[in-house]
Amino acid sequence: MLVTKRETDSVATEPALRCTNIERYLGEEEERVHALRGISLTLEPGTVHAVVGPSGCGKSTLLYILGLLDHPDGGEVVIDSEVVSNLPDAVLSQRRNELLGFIFQFHFLLEDFTAQENVMIPMRRLGRLTESEMRARAAELLAAVGLGRKIMRPSRHLSGGEQQRVAIARALANDPRIILADEPTGNLDTHNSNRAFDLLQEVVVRGGKALLLVTHNRGIASACDWIHEMQDGRIVSTHPRGRVAVVS
Repeated sequence: MLVTKRETDSVATEPALRCTNIERYLGEEEERVHALRGISLTLEPGTVHAVVGPSGCGKSTLLYILGLLDHPDGGEVVIDSEVVSNLPDAVLSQRRNELLGFIFQFHFLLEDFTAQENVMIPMRRLGRLTESEMRARAAELLAAVGLGRKIMRPSRHLSGGEQQRVAIARALANDPRIILADEPTGNLDTHNSNRAFDLLQEVVVRGGKALLLVTHNRGIASACDWIHEMQDGRIVSTHPRGRVAVVS
């Protein structure tokens, strides 16, 4: 069973992440697109959120802003009570490493690195663990996603599903406060998709984290605590688990 470093912390009372009135324009002035129109969300510790909606509605744009990979044109992003959306780039980079874990549909692994070495990359960037501690944590995370026997295998010799599971382990490397995922199970078969989502749910609940995922998978969305439906840059509906989500 995967153990997170925050497991023994007191229950947090503040939202893990909050964004308020997020606006984003894309493109040049004469062809500018209003991609996000006043988006507000609150992610409480220990909760899983799905963002659903048709292609082009702004889901990935929102994820990039919440992940501090892009700046909003209006509004603010707050993580652990700190306004982070307009910090200098060097500070933003540090906050990303400390607080956020990313999972993308395409794994972006270094193909000549072993599974273990790929998972260690975020830990090296953060620079808080010794070499032996990094290797031990990477081995633990890979065991948790079912790859304990393949930690020394170069990623190019892993199947697509195995590579995605390495990417999930890598996202958890620095014990992030918030996990952001863009179609994290899109390249997995049903069994591995369910396994990966169950692991993420366990990490969120046991570690008091928050998970926000963009998905077209109706089953995954309906298993989340909250479903946020987007259209044309707006959240048009938010409802809890048990309501049928419109997944386009």
